[in-house]
Amino acid sequence: MRRSRPEYKNYVEWLNIPQHEDDPIAILARSGGRKVTDQLEVFPSPAPDEHGFYHIHFFAHGLRHLSPCSSERINRLKSGELLWLSHEFQNPYDPNALTLNTEYHHIVGYCPRYLVHDTLEILRHHPKLVHVHVERVNPSPTPLQFRLLCNMTAQWHEGFRPFSSSNYQPIVTDNLSTYTATTTEP
Repeated sequence: MRRSRPEYKNYVEWLNIPQHEDDPIAILARSGGRKVTDQLEVFPSPAPDEHGFYHIHFFAHGLRHLSPCSSERINRLKSGELLWLSHEFQNPYDPNALTLNTEYHHIVGYCPRYLVHDTLEILRHHPKLVHVHVERVNPSPTPLQFRLLCNMTAQWHEGFRPFSSSNYQPIVTDNLSTYTATTTEP
């Protein structure tokens, strides 16, 4: 989105990016840059911090498929609130789906597909060291794809490399970060 558009300031707020850090690559990495006609998604490839933790922001997916009571629960979420991951292995569309749930088991979205493989791999080694927190809830009329911003932190195990399967191809590398692209299934 161009800076000159009137809704640009709201857009940067939805992404929870400080205005002085709103460069196009940071915006693309946080938003995914995805449009309905795209088969390409862009997201940052995290590096472990000094304590070996993996940190990544993402917007909850699948909100349009949720019940009205789940949508109401999303509106009551607070920044910092803990969300629980649950493997929805009987999901007819994606047997690897991971739901995002509140403490009392309200489904409030899905973990993006691009994170599922790595998240399941980390959960196999450190199930108690994966935490998803609400970063920000953007109220209506914010588009659903920007409604619930989450922050996941997980302990990496020895030899773990994020996005290392053949589905992912790096498109930009610099000293600070790598951005990764993957094609999505229609």
